[in-house]
Parts: sequence; C-alpha cells; structure tokens
Amino acid sequence: MRRLLLLLVILLLGGCRAGNVEGLSLTLGSYERGLWFDHDVRDYQPKGVGLKLDIVAGHMIRPVPKFWEKDTNPWKGDDPWFVIRCPMIGPYISLATGKGGIYFGFKTFRVEDKHRSPERYGKWMREDEFPEPNGVNVFLQPSASIRRTRWK
Repeated sequence: MRRLLLLLVILLLGGCRAGNVEGLSLTLGSYERGLWFDHDVRDYQPKGVGLKLDIVAGHMIRPVPKFWEKDTNPWKGDDPWFVIRCPMIGPYISLATGKGGIYFGFKTFRVEDKHRSPERYGKWMREDEFPEPNGVNVFLQPSASIRRTRWK
C-alpha cells in the first residue's frame, strides 16, 4: 500500500504542473498507436492488435459546452458554459484490433501560442495557461470513443 501511495505522490508531483503531463504505460500486443497523447508522430499498423493501460498525471482543462445551444464547440472558438480546471491523476485504456477499437480515460491536448486567438482557445483559456512564444503546453482532458479508425 505504501508503494502505491508513493507512486501516486510521484505522479502528482511530476505531472500535475500546469502545462506538463507525465505517465506510466503498460502495452500488450503489437504497436497500435492508441496512446493517451494525440501528437504521436509514428504510423500505426493496420493489422495491429493492442491493449494499452496508462496512468497519467497532469493538469486537466475541460471546457463544458452550452448543451442547450445547437452546434456550439468551445474548441472552435465558441463560449463554453464553464471550464473545469484541476490537477488530475487518471487512467487511459485503449483496446484495438486493426482499425476498430475503443478507448476511454484522459487524453492530452497541446496548446501553442497560435491558439491564443478567439477562434480557438482564446475565449476560455487563461493567459498563464498559454506557453511562451515557440513553446508548447500540454493539458489533460477526459475522452472516450468507439472507433472504426483510430485518432489521427
């Protein structure tokens, strides 16, 4: 039990700084690219099979859309209802066979200086959440999907 608590403390201290995400991974099967970070540059294997379990730690930012208004999307510049911000340790689980699969847990999104515009994240992100020029910050967001092709 002490080792588990120590692991959680290390993850919390290492990954829960705003703009930084860290994690531990367990993968079974061939490489499938069903990863908790969406900026992986490697290609996946179309006949790949895999089970992936990750524990990730970071700072979660989740804009909650105004559900009562049709076609609103805070990721495309619309105003959110509210924004959830908190340090988070959580799972990411992916099961995939070829192009099919399912995942749920916490994925990442990258924030660059170009995202400051009101057409992107500028309406709901705080100024201190944006990186320095030419820098990149990474945040967690909850996500789940059943898919025929993996996230690209």
